[in-house]
Amino acid sequence: MAITSTLTTSFKQQLLEGVHNFKASGGNTFKLALYTSSATLGATTTAFTTTGQASGTNYTSGGANLMLIQHLQALQLLQILLI
Repeated sequence: MAITSTLTTSFKQQLLEGVHNFKASGGNTFKLALYTSSATLGATTTAFTTTGQASGTNYTSGGANLMLIQHLQALQLLQILLI
């Protein structure tokens, strides 16, 4: 089965419940991982898995931390991208 591009059902529920802290200072750590087309991921995925995860030079299993930024920094970045 191919990867389905989606936010997982559990993550959407947790967003509505306010489970996660997205603040740049003192917030939760979020990870991004790369997967091959052999991975089976979709809306029902609830946890990180190494099955089907990409591998190679300079790639760390488990992915990299997502960099959280303040709202003002995000707006400044959007302005730069739109120029």
